Amino acid sequence: MGGSVASNLTLEAMMKKLLVIMLGLSSPLLAASPYQTGNSWHGIIGLGVLFRAEPYKEIDNSTWLLPHLIMRRGNFFIDGLKIGYHAAENTRGRFDFILTPRLEGFEAYDGMEDRDPSLDGGIAASWRQGTVEFKFSAVSDLLNKSSGKEITTSLAKTYILTRQLTLLTPSIGLKWQNDNFVNYYYGVKDSEARVNRPAYTGNATVNCIVAVNATYSLNKRSTLFADFEYERFGDDISDSPLVDKEQIFRVFLGYGWQF
Repeated sequence: MGGSVASNLTLEAMMKKLLVIMLGLSSPLLAASPYQTGNSWHGIIGLGVLFRAEPYKEIDNSTWLLPHLIMRRGNFFIDGLKIGYHAAENTRGRFDFILTPRLEGFEAYDGMEDRDPSLDGGIAASWRQGTVEFKFSAVSDLLNKSSGKEITTSLAKTYILTRQLTLLTPSIGLKWQNDNFVNYYYGVKDSEARVNRPAYTGNATVNCIVAVNATYSLNKRSTLFADFEYERFGDDISDSPLVDKEQIFRVFLGYGWQF
């Protein structure tokens, strides 16, 4: 037990150091003049179907029909379910303030209390070198549902496959979630414990993510897209008595129109 706690403390310290480093690397962007792209919205609108495997034992997998939005007006932007403001930007990178919904959670059942969705807010940054892009984000629970914090990093490379501008972008990443997040969404309180569901308290953990994004341009304005994401949980989530999976996946398929 002592070794596990020490390991998690070391891991948390490393992620906090990474946050400081990323903020330092972002300082040249903050000193740059933000790009201005006009006063009208432009980008891509469309529709897609999201299939998401749920990690919880008592919760069925979900399928949602969702809008597909990648839009910008000046320095304000919408990217999927995320909205934000480009605080600084140049040809190599970007620094943003972001808001994004937290969709985890479930309704009360069999002695378990609600675990509510929430709204996260924080910062995001990206750096691009040719077709390779590094992304970083750090967010906190703004509604104090879980008081959770999350830091995500990813590295992606884009390949152009055909003259029709078929793009394939595989990526790998890590997602750190603090102990408050793990305990709220995957912990079991003493009052919730049952014979087949012992009380459980988790620590901060790191999940591994592999993703692939593919787009196919039908013409100058119309695009088909497919997003696949595989996420493998850290031990402090996969050991929870609430879950029966060590990994989950999400698939989002749809159509977008550029305007």
